[in-house]
Formats: sequence, C-alpha cells, structure tokens
Amino acid sequence: MIKRIVFYGIGFSFLFATAYTIHVSGLKDLNIKLSVPLFSIYLFHFVVSLFICVSFAVLETTKKRTNQLGFVYLFTFMIKLMLFAIVFKNSVFKVESLSKIEGFNLLIPVFLFLFLEVYFIARILSKK
Repeated sequence: MIKRIVFYGIGFSFLFATAYTIHVSGLKDLNIKLSVPLFSIYLFHFVVSLFICVSFAVLETTKKRTNQLGFVYLFTFMIKLMLFAIVFKNSVFKVESLSKIEGFNLLIPVFLFLFLEVYFIARILSKK
C-alpha cells in the first residue's frame, strides 16, 4: 500500500509541476493576464485529489466497505466541488464578471486532476 501511495504522490506531483508550468508559459506567450490565483487552484486540486486517492487506497484494504467505494467516490467528488466553492469564494466567485477565457482557464486544472484521479480510483475499484 505504501508503494501505491508514493506512486499516487509522484503522479500528482508530476501532473502539478508539468501542467502548471505549461499553463503559465502558455498564458505568458499569449499575453493573457488572469484575475484568479492559478497557482492556488492547481495546489488545491493537487492536495484534494491526492487525499482522495490515498483515502481510497486505505479504504480498499478494509473488506467491509469495498462494495460501496463507487458511491463514496461520487460523494467525495461533490464534497470537492463544494470545498472549492468555499475556499475560492472571494477570489473566483466575487469577481464581477468572469470572462470566458478565465472560466476556461479555471476548468483546465479541474479536468486534468479529475482525469488522473478517476484513473487511480478506477484501478482501485477494478481490483476488488
């Protein structure tokens, strides 16, 4: 289990570093300034996605709840969205008008980390 947790940490760290660097350099090349804290958004998704995957790796070892892990993941996804809304309510949701470019740039980290998170969760769920 420790090996898998380290693997998850390396995977999410690599995604964080690579995606953030490419995202920021792409914005600089296009001369786009965002009013949202992009680093904080990437960091939020990194921490929460890693926590979810580690939690599922631990929960998978308990044979009692393995049949319900799919439903638990749906619940954790909703909690993740609500937590995002709470943490970034002042910097994202208080902006008078969020442009389409800023909205799109907010969705990039969401989908990147969601893809890797679902991949790891699917591997956990398919083992049972």
